[in-house]
Amino acid sequence: MNLQALVNRLVPTLYEDDCLLAVVKPAGVDVGGGRSQSAPGLLDTLAEVRNRGEKLEPASRLSRYESGVLLVGKEPGIVNHIRAELRTTQIMHEYVAVVLGSMREPGLTIGGGRGASRGKGKQRAPTARRPSGVSAAIPKTTVSLIRQGEGRALVRCRTTAKNTHVLRAQLRSARLRLLGDSLHDPSAWRRGAELTCLHLSRIAFRHPASKSKISLTSRAPEAFKAVVEGRGDFERVLHAALVRRLTCMVEPDTDSYRLLTGDTEGIKGLIAEKYGQVVVMQVLGERDGLVELLRSIAHWYRDMLEADAVYVKRFVKDRPAIREETAETLRSPKPLVGRPVPEQIAIRERGLKFAIRPYDGFAVGLFLDHRDNRSRVRSLAEGKDVLNLFAYTCGFSVAAAAGGASSTVSVDISPGHLDWGRTNFKLNGLDLAKHLFIRSGTVEYLKRAKRQDESFDLIILDPPTFAHGRKRKQDFSIARDLTDLVAASAELLRPGGVMMVSTSYRRISLRDLRERLKRGAGRRRVKVIETPPLPVDFSSDPDHAKTIFARFE
Repeated sequence: MNLQALVNRLVPTLYEDDCLLAVVKPAGVDVGGGRSQSAPGLLDTLAEVRNRGEKLEPASRLSRYESGVLLVGKEPGIVNHIRAELRTTQIMHEYVAVVLGSMREPGLTIGGGRGASRGKGKQRAPTARRPSGVSAAIPKTTVSLIRQGEGRALVRCRTTAKNTHVLRAQLRSARLRLLGDSLHDPSAWRRGAELTCLHLSRIAFRHPASKSKISLTSRAPEAFKAVVEGRGDFERVLHAALVRRLTCMVEPDTDSYRLLTGDTEGIKGLIAEKYGQVVVMQVLGERDGLVELLRSIAHWYRDMLEADAVYVKRFVKDRPAIREETAETLRSPKPLVGRPVPEQIAIRERGLKFAIRPYDGFAVGLFLDHRDNRSRVRSLAEGKDVLNLFAYTCGFSVAAAAGGASSTVSVDISPGHLDWGRTNFKLNGLDLAKHLFIRSGTVEYLKRAKRQDESFDLIILDPPTFAHGRKRKQDFSIARDLTDLVAASAELLRPGGVMMVSTSYRRISLRDLRERLKRGAGRRRVKVIETPPLPVDFSSDPDHAKTIFARFE
């Protein structure tokens, strides 16, 4: 996949010179680039991806859920000039929008001049009153019908309004409220502002430096037509989610990341992740309407990411009671879209390789949310003896060995997972001689290791929420057993050693995790050295997982 081509597809460049940039902003992404934004936006992402040392600042503004032509200045003078022109209504805009209501005539005009309203047919629009003492011209907006649906209309608005707030007010005055506009509809925010369909399709202005006339156009999303007809719109949600992940998608030597956390990004019950040239979609429970959308979503991902295959995994709460046909689907090499891929493929993560099995049960072999944590372990591991508990396929052990660890011990109750871990070591050319793979329950191993006087410099503790032991009394519950697990692990940690404790159990907050860590440390002095945030592709769901790195004296 050509990464620069992907960036251009997601955020097309319409115009660029030494002082001005114009791009197509997708809906669902903040503009950013200002001095007071609380989180990175589109311009911050573009500046990082372009890697030219630029300070990009918006000369025009679109809200998070509006899309279309965005003017971006590379120097303050250009930005100030364009903003001044917008305030004096000297710049013509053309929007395409979905509004609630019906247009009985093909067109109408709102505002302009002294506020007279002129309809091309019988329909009239009230004129907004200008406050006393205000000399600025009242913007003029001409609305024309593109397509009429049941209670909704697709319209084109040609306007001199300085921003979309003014345009929204004018549309409301003509009884054509923008879809998603919550000013007079308190329930709209509950449905989600992503319903908004407002796209700046054309802007015409004179270049602040050359004085030449420039006209920039951007075609409105095809999804607008579906919305007018009352059908679902998923493409804009998927598009925005990819744009929010651009910085990790273009990261060198990494080809795997999360594409969508649907519950926090607009498609309930769906998670999508990319592993090399394969996309895996996870469906959580039974979601009305989602099953019918899956094939369309799969085609979108395949085409946008040039993926070889898109697989679907349907998750159920009661896995032991899973029906045979569902289990067979999880093992089938036939994807929903694309061509079958080998049972095992190798993916890249910051120069390391990991074996992934796209259709081998519920999990594929690597938890992508630990990408940054594996890098941290790699940076801490040189010359250290490392213990990896609940090792799964030994991703942390591979990172530690690649970072120069003197030894690693990977403990897991599954022999299949440990064999998978050996495969990961071999993929990276790591000598197995200094690295042990021990089949055991974690609690049993810790007791045995204490009796044998074993000790380590770095311990990785990333337990599952619940795990079955070989006997019923050996079952593990993180809610019940985490503090005791930290205490038992700490007994094997040398003075000055570091422990990484992580959990995805949502009922344990970061504060609670810190308290359990300190209680588990007992009389040993413990210093928290880092509570790292989630990678950018997981940041839409900040409660997804919590991690602490702590040093024990």
